[in-house]
Amino acid sequence: MEANGSTPATFEGSASTAPQASALHLRDQPFTLAHWAATLPERDVTAEEANGPLSPQEREELAECHRAIDNARAAQWMLGRALEIVRRRRLYRGDGTRTWVQYLAAEHDGMTEREARRLQEEWPLAKAVQDELGKPAPASHVRAMLDYADSTSNEQAASDYVLLRKAFESGQVRLAAHQITARVTKAIEAAAEEAPQDRREAVAIRWREIHAPQPSIPAPAKAPDAAHVAPPPAKEAGDPLVEAVNAVERALERLDNALMDEGAASRRSAIDAEHMQKRLRKVGRILAKVTVPADDVIDAEIVEEEPRS
Repeated sequence: MEANGSTPATFEGSASTAPQASALHLRDQPFTLAHWAATLPERDVTAEEANGPLSPQEREELAECHRAIDNARAAQWMLGRALEIVRRRRLYRGDGTRTWVQYLAAEHDGMTEREARRLQEEWPLAKAVQDELGKPAPASHVRAMLDYADSTSNEQAASDYVLLRKAFESGQVRLAAHQITARVTKAIEAAAEEAPQDRREAVAIRWREIHAPQPSIPAPAKAPDAAHVAPPPAKEAGDPLVEAVNAVERALERLDNALMDEGAASRRSAIDAEHMQKRLRKVGRILAKVTVPADDVIDAEIVEEEPRS
């Protein structure tokens, strides 16, 4: 509390107001709702408005969204780290009688031991990748690198992941988790017959020898002497929304059938049921906000006059 009785200033990217902390460079802090309301408008734009390169304002809005994504990804591994501290120091015991499982159910929305263990296993590598890359990586990428980190080290895995990611980015090819998994599998299998004391280095060497995967759908090569054939007339593309809505309707039908499965219901715990209920409500809220855009031109309705009797 300040001397004049006013409330202290909002925490903005500094762990301390002491002079010695001013030289530290800390990452942006998670956003507040007030911050979002002030910087990111919720109004949609039309195709005419969103045309051409991004404006300076649009680039800043995109950067804000990317910072939010980075904060969310960093918060994921921070949760794993926090869970590890709570478990190792037995801070979950509360009044002295609460167990670890009870703590997860009460404080983390019914999180299972398996989910908590996965977060604790992933956070050291996720942090190492963030330190090496300068920003957090997708959780799927970190998970795909876990076996490689187990065979080498978190630091080695983070360094090699960043090199692979930059190679893909320079080639303007999207790096997917399944491509990382395939690369990790090849590197580990190739070094499996090495002596245990040499296996770590062998895995890293094999990783560097594997060429980066090609795009999943490479462009077809043209035959050198192929005769020029005029392309067939382009067909008018169908509405992609129709297929998407059909998929949603099929999903709803599957959902109805699943809800009627009494055998599955008898095996489902109350915590799992509540978790599924929350996920369904989230999907419902998203679908309720969907606005279907259409052409501004309204087709005239032809009304045929009925013959007089």
